[in-house]
Formats: sequence, C-alpha cells, structure tokens
Amino acid sequence: MKFKFLPILMFVASAHFYGQVTPPQTQAENPAQAQSAPGTYVLKDIVVDGVKKYSADQILRFTGLSKGESVDIPGQKISNAIKKLWETDNFSEVEVYVQSVEGENVVLKFNLQDLKELGEVKFTGKGVGKSKSEKLAKDNNLKPGTKITQNLVSTLKTNIPKEYIKKGFADANVTIQDKVNAKDPNLVDWTIDVQKGKKIKIDHIEFEGNTVVSDSKLRKKAFKDTKQKRFSIGGILKPSKFIESKYDDDKDNLINYYNALGFRDAKIVSDSVYRNAKNNYMIDVKLSEGKKYYIGDISFLGNTTFSTDFLQKVLGYKKGDIYDAVGFNKKVGADGGKEDDSDIKSVYMNNGFLFSNVTPIEKSVTGDSISLEIRINEGEKATWNRITWSGNTTTHDHVILRSLRTKPGDLFAKSDIKRTYFDLASMSFFDPQQIGQDIQPHPEDNTVDLHWKLVEKGSSQVQLQAGYGGGSFIGTLGLTFNNFSLSNFLKFKDFKPVPQGDGQTLSIQAQAGQYFKNFGISFTEPWLFGTKPTSLSVSVNQSLVNYGSVANTTTGIPSDQRLNIFSASVGLNKRLQWPDDYFSLYTGIQFQNYTFSNYPFQFGTVTEQFGSANNFSFNLGLSRNSAGIDPIFPTQGSNIEASLKFTPPYSLFSKKDYSTQTSSEKYKLLEFYKVKLKADIYNTLIGKLVLRSSAEMGFLNGYKKELGPPPFERFYVGGVAQVGGNYDGRELIPLRGYENASSTGGQTGDITPYGGATIYNRFNLELRYPISMNQTAKIYALTFAEGGNAWNSFGSYNPFQLKRSMGVGIRVYMGAFGLIGFDFAYGFDKSIGTNEPAGWKTHFLLNQSL
Repeated sequence: MKFKFLPILMFVASAHFYGQVTPPQTQAENPAQAQSAPGTYVLKDIVVDGVKKYSADQILRFTGLSKGESVDIPGQKISNAIKKLWETDNFSEVEVYVQSVEGENVVLKFNLQDLKELGEVKFTGKGVGKSKSEKLAKDNNLKPGTKITQNLVSTLKTNIPKEYIKKGFADANVTIQDKVNAKDPNLVDWTIDVQKGKKIKIDHIEFEGNTVVSDSKLRKKAFKDTKQKRFSIGGILKPSKFIESKYDDDKDNLINYYNALGFRDAKIVSDSVYRNAKNNYMIDVKLSEGKKYYIGDISFLGNTTFSTDFLQKVLGYKKGDIYDAVGFNKKVGADGGKEDDSDIKSVYMNNGFLFSNVTPIEKSVTGDSISLEIRINEGEKATWNRITWSGNTTTHDHVILRSLRTKPGDLFAKSDIKRTYFDLASMSFFDPQQIGQDIQPHPEDNTVDLHWKLVEKGSSQVQLQAGYGGGSFIGTLGLTFNNFSLSNFLKFKDFKPVPQGDGQTLSIQAQAGQYFKNFGISFTEPWLFGTKPTSLSVSVNQSLVNYGSVANTTTGIPSDQRLNIFSASVGLNKRLQWPDDYFSLYTGIQFQNYTFSNYPFQFGTVTEQFGSANNFSFNLGLSRNSAGIDPIFPTQGSNIEASLKFTPPYSLFSKKDYSTQTSSEKYKLLEFYKVKLKADIYNTLIGKLVLRSSAEMGFLNGYKKELGPPPFERFYVGGVAQVGGNYDGRELIPLRGYENASSTGGQTGDITPYGGATIYNRFNLELRYPISMNQTAKIYALTFAEGGNAWNSFGSYNPFQLKRSMGVGIRVYMGAFGLIGFDFAYGFDKSIGTNEPAGWKTHFLLNQSL
C-alpha cells in the first residue's frame, strides 16, 4: 500500500501521524501550475481519479472538506483529509495533486485506488483438511467480499503460525498466493499454504550457579510449562515445547520458588535459548541463589478491629520460620491472597472492609533475619448499594433474588460474591462459564454496586433410553422440566411448551419392556412457599410386571405371573446454617406396596408365589455439597452424604412367634434399617486436569435375628445400573467392567444373583479433562480405576476383597438430553459362575453420575 501527498510544488504532508512523511518530487501536470506557490486557497472543487465505487461528492464527505472553505497548501486540513481517507480502509493508494489554480481558487485531484476484495480462499498444507480449513477461515474472518488490507495480511501471517507454535511447531509459517478471480476481476482468490514444519522440542535445560537446589528439582518445581524431553507421565502431561511467553512466566516461577525457600535475593544472572545441531532447543540459565533468610520479629500496625493475636493466627508464620516471601505475602493478602480466603486481607473484606489496605513491609535485615511489619489501613465498612442483574430471559426475577447473598444495605463481604456465584451456577438455569460480575465500588460514600451478568441455558430435558436388561428389551421416555412454574400452569399463554421460570422441577417418566411397565411423576419446589431455603419433593410411581400365563409350580394350573409395586414419597431438604450453609438435612417418608401373584418371589431360602408386602419407611440424610463451580464439571470442593432409611421396629412390639410363620406373613410389614455413606472430592491437579476421588458403602439389616434383613431394598453391584431390575426396591450400584448386578453378596463375594447383598463397598479414582465447556455442549474425557464388591454379612465382609477395573470414557452434556456417556472398561476379576476375568465391557450412560 502507498500513502502519498504529491503537490506540484513539493508540498510536504503534515508529519504528526504515521511518522514523518517526505514525498518524492514530481513533475507538474502542466507548466502553468508549476508557478503555483504554497499558501492559502479557496477549495473550488475536487477531481477523483482511479476509484469506481465512489463519486466525487462521496469522497469529499470522506475527507471532511467542503467546497468554498479556505485550505492551506500544504496544511492541516489536507493532511487530515488524507488521514480520513486512509482510515476508511477502502483504498490501497491515496495520492493528492493540485489539478489547477485560478487566482485564489484551487482544484485538487485525488488519485485513489480501491482495495481489492477477497474471493475464494483455499488452504493447503499437511494436516489442513476441510474442517481445519473452515476453522482457520472462520477464526480469521476470511469471508468472500472482505477487503484485503495490509493489516489483514499481517494478522493472518501472525495468527495462524502462532496457533501451531503453541503446539510445539516453532518454525510454522504461512505463504499467500493470489490471483484474479475468474468470474469477477474485482475479486482476488487466495491460496494460503500452511507449513507447520517439524515439532521442535527442548533437548535440555541446564542451570548454573545452583548449589542448594538440584537441576532436576528446578525443572520439576519451577519450570512448570517449559519441559525438556523425557519419558514419564509428567512428560505426557506437560509435553516438551518452547513457548516464549510461557518461558518468561517460568523464569518468574523460578525466582518465586527460590523466594519460597527463603532465598530472598535469588536472581537470574543470564539466560540463553538456542538451537543445537538437531535443531532442537537448548536452554541455559545462570543463577545467583544468595543466602537463606529467616523471619525475625513480626509486628502489626493500624489494626483496631481485630487483635494482634487473632491476626497472628491467621498469618500462620512466626519468628524463626524460613522467610517464604511468596507464601507470606499470600497470607497477608498480597498477590491475590489465598484461594480459600484464609488471608488477612480477605478477613477484612469478609467483614465489610472493602477499602482496607494490608501491606507487608521488610522493616529491617539483621544477618539472615528479616523483621517484618504488616501495616493495616482498615478504613470504613462498606455496604451493598444497588444490586442488579440481566440475562434471565426465562427465569423469573424472584428466583434470582432469593439466591443472592449480596443484598442492598448488608455489609460488603467478598465471600458473599463467591457463594452467590456458586448458588446461581448450581441452579442449572444459567451457563456457569458465562456468569459474570461488574463490581463498582464508591469510596466516597463507602458503598458498592454489583451487577450480575447471566446467560440462560436450556434446562428442560428429554430422556430417551433403550437397552437390554432383565431378559427383555427395555425403553424409557422421560421429560424433565427443571425450571417449571406450577403457579402459571393454567395460564396457557406462558406455555413454552410448559410454564417456566419459578425454578421448580417436574419430571414425568415412562418405561416399558416386553414384560415390564413403569410410570412415575415427581415434583420439586426448591424454596418452600417461595421464601424458605427448604426443598419440598413429592413423587408417585407405579410398576407393573406381567410375564403372561405361566403354570403354577404348586398346582400346575396356568395363570398370569404378576408383580405390582406402588410407591409414593414426600420429603423436605432444609439448608442448614451450622456448621456452615453448605450443609443440608433431608427428612422424608415413603410408602411402597408389593403385590405378587403366581410370581416366584424369594424370601431368603424360601420362595413364595402369592402375597403382598408393605414398606413404610422414614428417611434422614445429612449432606454437604460444595462441589463446583460448574455442577456438570466440578473442579473443586466436595459432596459428602450420610443417610439413614428405617422402618418402625414392628417385631420389637409384637409377641408373634416368627419361627412358625410363612415368609409372606413375616414380611407383610417390612422392617429394616439401611445406612449409606458416600463422598466425592474434586481437586484440580495440573492445568485443567481434575481428579475425582470417591468412596461409598452401604449396610442393610433388620431389628430381630429371626427376621434378619428383608428380601427387598438390597444392594446389587456391577455394570452401570442402566436398565431393568430395579422394580423390587433394590439399589443398583455401578461398577464398570462387569455385567449388571454381577456381584451381589455371599461368603466369598460371589453367589447367585438372586437375593442381593446387605453390605457393599465401592472406591473410584477418576481423572477428567475438559474438551469443550461451551453452552451448546459440555464435553470431557476421563480415565478411571475403581473397585467394589458386595457381601451378605459382616462375617464375610472384607473391604479389600474388591472387583477391580480400569477404563476410559467420555461425557457429553447437552441441555435438552442431559448427560450422555460411553465407557470402555476392563474387569480384572472373575464374574459370577466363571473362572475368567470379566474382560472388556462397553457401557452406555444416560443422565447418570457414577
């Protein structure tokens, strides 16, 4: 591109933009004009040459000039006119001449060349297929009709190689070939050749001057993103590649690492990065470690709200400790403080002191001892002022309002922002990745305004499920409306397709197979009466099993083999304030009726064909859920649950002789107690890699020895508990790598699958890595190792006798269908009735959290 101002008499364009411009001397268009001298003229008109798209009047408007105004030649107005034309990004060349001069009037000639526009774009190069080409074109906005500017070319040649450089292809480059479009000569076709080259790795990282810390430890602890070639798990997680920005960060990490060890004066004397004969990188870093320092006296200045003893406990450091400058500053609250808010600055901010300042000062250095002073300016307490939100297109305002911990008039607290974020994300109505806050402090009156930015996501789900289980094909159709509004149910104008916005949950499910049908409906109100953080849930379920006409084993007379189960429950889940408000307490009651006819139901070692059983139970559960912040892909926190399900102890108040009763008489009223414990803990390890650690167990028993545990409510371990078999109140415990219910109890952990188990254990370690966390679909990959088993008594219980498995899987969450997953697992131990390992199993999951 050219930028010129070419007057007849060596006019010089102003130099205050685009650097100094000194145009070349040019020949006048006719000799008479050569007599023109610099001065002030009246702009009579302009003449435009070269461009085809714009008229002279349009060009005049672009320049900001107007006919009849005075212009200096050369002068500021002409310079500004050129600048404005250039900034339109419509021209590849701007030249200005004096066309003619008549007395005080001047006619200017603008010689302009249109920018070419982009036609077809084709990418070539190894590994650049159709999908990659489409992505490169989209990312770089290479649409037909795009104007070809020098900035576009420069950006393209920078951005595309940068993407490959991040992956270790340090010599990646782009060349652009252009030709006139065959159909339209005003368009230019581009062929963009992407050459990523070979991966350039780091052969070696050498340190010099380090006597206290070894090279290997510095590579491991300090250079977190700059790794030399190695064959280890760490090498896989952090591949060897050189990225300059990451290398600069790691040099800072190196100094911080030394500072954390007490070497306050550590510094990098010099460093060099170069290529060796193999064209790989070599890195040499020369260090000066300095000496190790320790903490001397620690004093506090300016604290009136909190005592020195209290702040000293929060700080955690004391005289004589190694002077860990990095850790010390974080505990004070500098450098962002601690993630868990366990620093002094956060203590003040969580008690209203938004405008407080906490500054650590090195007061004196004596030998290897450093005395420190923490200066505190508490300021005045701040309160919340205006709290607003936007983006809730479906969810009603009162649903958001009741979840806010940041209320106008309340004292400011940093922790309230974090907890509100957690509550909004856990609703599952908004995309957690896009929840934002705009915080506006007003120190003049000690108030804070806060605006929550929300993005709605699809919350209703359709469950379509099919599989083979229980000897037949079983299909499931379910509808779950997670943001339902019961109060608007009769207002048909609010149906979208059902009334929404009040945060309630309505679930309708139908399941059917060759011999099996199940119908259920449930409703949950998360805030009782809309004002209390207590959830009310109600559910009703009907199951029908009919194997058709089957000969009675006793009489031989054919009749339908039927099992009917009716179940209803109601429960309250109350948020607690102690020990903290992550805790909740569940209380509920449930009634189940089992009626069976010509159905061989097993009660212990006895089989009954006709009868009924009733199960009236109470449920208590204490849980603490701080797993977040995205409920689909938690990266921190935990979910811990302890539950107790029990019936009244009828037998303890009865004088019946159970030894003379039939099994169906014994279990007319079921009595039992069931205890379950479960814990899930989430930790971010490296980058985006998350470790989920899980453990769970369950125990079922009766009140009286003559009765023992009932034949219902038992545990069946194995598979993913996806379809069928849960119509007798059993609990299906997943264990990937094995068939459904393949480990169900017994003295050795392996008996027939009938009867279930009364004790089970399951342990799981799972590494998760996010592939996509956008609103359309959340996708993550995982690998796992787990073990579990089931037993029928504490006498045979052995928590180390586990069925073990390992495998890999993937999860895809889409708002309309929920969580879909595939797992490929290998079971190392034998299944029931075999002496061979369970081997490879493929599992499909739908809306299940294993």
